[in-house]
Amino acid sequence: MTSNPFFPYFSSNMKKTDKTKTVVGLTLGVFLAALESTVVATAMPEVIDDLGGNHLYSLPFSVYLLTSTVSNPIWGKLSDVFNRKNIYIIGIILFLTGSFLSGLSQSMHMLIAMRVIQGLGAGCMTPLTFIINAELFSVEKRAKVQGYMSAVWGLAGLFGPLLGGLIVDWLDWRYVFYLNLPFGLLAWYMVHRYFHEDIESHPQIQIDYIGSLVFITGVSVLVYGLELQIWSLAGLGILLTFVSYLIQKRQSSPILPIKSMQQKIPSTVLILNFLAGMAFFGILAFLPLYVQSVANRGATAAGLVLTPMVVGWTLTNIIGGRIIHRTSLIGLIHIGFSILIIGFGGFLYYYNADIIYLSICGFMVGCGMGFAMLGTILSMQEYSAREELGSSTSGVLFARTIGGSIGVSILSAIIGKRLLGSNLELQDGFQDAYTTCLVIVSLALLLSLRLKRIET
Repeated sequence: MTSNPFFPYFSSNMKKTDKTKTVVGLTLGVFLAALESTVVATAMPEVIDDLGGNHLYSLPFSVYLLTSTVSNPIWGKLSDVFNRKNIYIIGIILFLTGSFLSGLSQSMHMLIAMRVIQGLGAGCMTPLTFIINAELFSVEKRAKVQGYMSAVWGLAGLFGPLLGGLIVDWLDWRYVFYLNLPFGLLAWYMVHRYFHEDIESHPQIQIDYIGSLVFITGVSVLVYGLELQIWSLAGLGILLTFVSYLIQKRQSSPILPIKSMQQKIPSTVLILNFLAGMAFFGILAFLPLYVQSVANRGATAAGLVLTPMVVGWTLTNIIGGRIIHRTSLIGLIHIGFSILIIGFGGFLYYYNADIIYLSICGFMVGCGMGFAMLGTILSMQEYSAREELGSSTSGVLFARTIGGSIGVSILSAIIGKRLLGSNLELQDGFQDAYTTCLVIVSLALLLSLRLKRIET
C-alpha cells in the first residue's frame, strides 16, 4: 500500500507508549464533548424547576451548539498557526471552566453564559482530536484509532440521556456538569504529559482577522436563522459567509482551507460531508416524530429506531479502520454512499410499514455514514496542504454540522406544514422527506464517483 506523496501526516518521534497514552487522553475529551450534547437534555426539567426561566428552556442547548459550531474552524486554523498541544489544552480548560461554572449557576442567564464557554471548549476539543491523530499516525493506524474514538462517541450518544437521568434522580442536576471535571482533568494531564509536538512544523503566519470576523458573523446568523426558521436571517448568513470566502481568497493565511479547496479531492470531500449531514441529521431529527405521531408508539420505541443508526455508524467506523488496507479511501467513500442509498431507499419503500423495518433501514443508513465519514475525513487530511491540516480537518466537521442544520430546516419545511393534518397527510410528508434524502445521497454518490480511485 502506498501513501499520498503530498504529505505523510504522521510523526515517528514519539514513543509508542506515549502515543497510546495521548490517544487515551484525547478519547476522554471526545467522550466528554459527546456526552455533554446529550446528557444535559435529561436534566433540563430539573434545572428549570430550580432556576426558573421556562421561556429560556432551549437556549442552553442552542448556544452550546452555536458556539461549538462557529468556533470549530477558528480552532482548527489556530492549531495551524500555533502549537496544537497548547490550543487543545486551552480548549479543554475552557470546557472544564464552563462545566464548573454551569454547575454553580444561580440563574438561567448565568447557565446560558457558562454554556457559551463550554461550547467554545467543545468546539476546540473535537477537531483538535482528529488533527492531533493525523500528526501521530499513518493513515492505516489513524483509521483504526478514529474508529475506536467514534465508538466512544456513539456510546456517549446512546447512554448520555440515561446517565443524565440517573444523576438527576440520585444526586442533583449540578453533578451533570461536575461529572466532567475529574475525567477532563485526566484528559488534560495525559495530553499535556505525553503528547510531544514538533513546534517547528508550524509556520509563523498571521491570521486574517477581518475575514474571520465576517465568517463568524455570517455563520452565527445562518445557524440562528435556521434554528428559528427565519429565512431572511438565514439568507443574510449565507451572503455574509460567501463574502468572507471572497475576502479570504485574497489573504495569505485565511481561516478557511482555501488552498485545499482548490484541489479536487478536498473540495469534493467538503461537499460530500455537507450533503451527508443534510440527509442524516435531517432525518434523525424527525424519526421520533414519525414513531410517536404516525405509528402511535411511545418514546422508548422512538429510541429503538434511532439507536440502530448510531450503532451502525459506530460499527462501520471500526470495520472501516480495519479494511482500509484492502480498499482505498475513495473506495471507502463509494461504499458508504452506496449503503446510504440502500438505507434511504428502504425508508422510502417501507415508509408506512412497521417500525422494525425503519430500524433496519436506520441501521443501514448508520452503516453508510460510518464508512463514508471515515473515508472523507481521512481523505481530507491526506490530500490537503500541510499548512492547512488543522483548518481542513475542522472544515470537514463544520461542513457536516452546517449541512445537518440546513437539512433539518428543509425537512421541517416539508413535514411541518402537515403536522396539523391527519396521520395520512403526515405520512405523505415523511414520504416526501425520505425522497428528498434519497436524492441528496444519490447526488453525493455521483459526485464521489468523479474522484479518481487512489490507493492509500
